[in-house]
Amino acid sequence: MDENQKQNITQASEQLTDSAQQSFQMLADRTVALQESNLKLTQNFFQNWIEQVNNQAQGTREATQNLQEQGQRQREAAETLSQEATNAYSEFPNSALSFYQEALSTATQVAQGNMQQAAQATQQGMQAGVQAASQAGQQAMEAANQAGQAGAQAAAEAGQQGAGAANQSAQRGARGAEQAGQQAAEEASQAAQGDEVRATAAARRRAEEMSVDLAQVEGTGQDGQITVDDVRRSAQEG
Repeated sequence: MDENQKQNITQASEQLTDSAQQSFQMLADRTVALQESNLKLTQNFFQNWIEQVNNQAQGTREATQNLQEQGQRQREAAETLSQEATNAYSEFPNSALSFYQEALSTATQVAQGNMQQAAQATQQGMQAGVQAASQAGQQAMEAANQAGQAGAQAAAEAGQQGAGAANQSAQRGARGAEQAGQQAAEEASQAAQGDEVRATAAARRRAEEMSVDLAQVEGTGQDGQITVDDVRRSAQEG
């Protein structure tokens, strides 16, 4: 293969690589921008939702505290009433105690009902927030998939164009490479038949250039085969 063919193949490969890199860079930039936008949207949504939940929780705590205070006042009123009833009607202690128990039971039921309503409202708010976040995430994924498909299509088209150019250059160099390969194979076969020394074709050429006797070189390659490095080392030692 001559230098012009090598340069043509190299240029075609570089053009293909540059085109693919630009396509993937564009795809990556678009994907990152979309993800950043979706992330900001999700963060804003969750911040608003957390503020709402905190406000609801604060309201629930205030309502619970008010209920507790009302219950305390009711118990105090019931105790006062019970005490007054006991003093006025000492013959009816059981009636005063029954009234106190009924008042306390009523206050407890009211407090429990309010707590359940507050818990249900909080749970509904959390479910609505999770559902909205899930929908936003799905929309972001769909947008990212669409952007990825568009980028992949552009990259594929650029790759096909580069591959066509590289294929043409490769075909021009394939003939010369095939002839050179056949010649090298014939030289290697002749060398293997006429010499018992195991050495690569490159090592044999380098040994001829440096006037090194391969029979005096110790091979460090696979199965003791002599490599170019072995020839250089032997020449330096000699």
